[in-house]
Amino acid sequence: MRFLGTSAGEGIPNPFCRCRYCENARRKGGKEIRTRSSFRVDDKLMIDIGPDYFMQAAMLGERFDQIEHVLYTHTHGDHFDFKMLWERSVRTAGELPPLSVYFTEEAMEIIDEFLMKSRVTEGREAYTGAKDVKFVRLKFGEAREIAGYRVTPFRGSHSTSFEKNAANYLLEKNGKSLYYAVDSGYFQEETFEGLKGKNLDIFIGECTFPTIGKAFRAGMTDHMDVNQCLRNLDHLYKMRAIMDETEVYLTHIGPMATHEQLCSYFQGLSLPYRITVAYDGLTIHEKRQAAGDVGKGK
Repeated sequence: MRFLGTSAGEGIPNPFCRCRYCENARRKGGKEIRTRSSFRVDDKLMIDIGPDYFMQAAMLGERFDQIEHVLYTHTHGDHFDFKMLWERSVRTAGELPPLSVYFTEEAMEIIDEFLMKSRVTEGREAYTGAKDVKFVRLKFGEAREIAGYRVTPFRGSHSTSFEKNAANYLLEKNGKSLYYAVDSGYFQEETFEGLKGKNLDIFIGECTFPTIGKAFRAGMTDHMDVNQCLRNLDHLYKMRAIMDETEVYLTHIGPMATHEQLCSYFQGLSLPYRITVAYDGLTIHEKRQAAGDVGKGK
């Protein structure tokens, strides 16, 4: 499992921004550079392939030719890049099976409408036809077997112009479980209820507005700042969705703190579980080799 991108929608550094965090990223590089969020589960399964997929593959030495399934959280442009399907179709070598692409409910309705129009006006049947791509509709709360995993989408408190709820995903396999929740906002009650007692092995959540020590915006519901993130984790812990042993990762991070500052902050908290601030290229199960990337309560 590997984080290919860990930024919120603007990326770090935002090419139009001169804030101290973007300037810090330009100066230091490394873990301070964040591309838009994308996660590789294994050789065949990914969650979100966004606009930075080319750079992520090139810089991290990744190849996507083995990918057969992509779970999409929602249709915002930092998570879904349609031209990826075209680039896949114009490879000069290698036969690939159809790529199965998954969206939930209203999001799939928008994809269906877009495909119908684009095939008529632009002839995109050449790379969105059944031999190239299979578009699959998922329902919130309904599990489906995908790439060897039992996958259940849950509603996130985040919307686009097209769908009311982004999808967060519970993946279960061989007695192990992972929950991936970017663009989640503070969890809905049905999501808390669905995760109750799950004893997750891995939890990956958003920290879109990492304003250390203060709220980003009063009443914010569509994303989380540090305070909401910690309250959300605390609720999950009390209901035994996450445990002392759960590996907790934060991703989808905006330019409001440096990677170093976030690591230091979470390391200083008295928490029963371990929090890791993810960065581009981080491979799960190897992160503890990198001193300073892991924060656990004292």
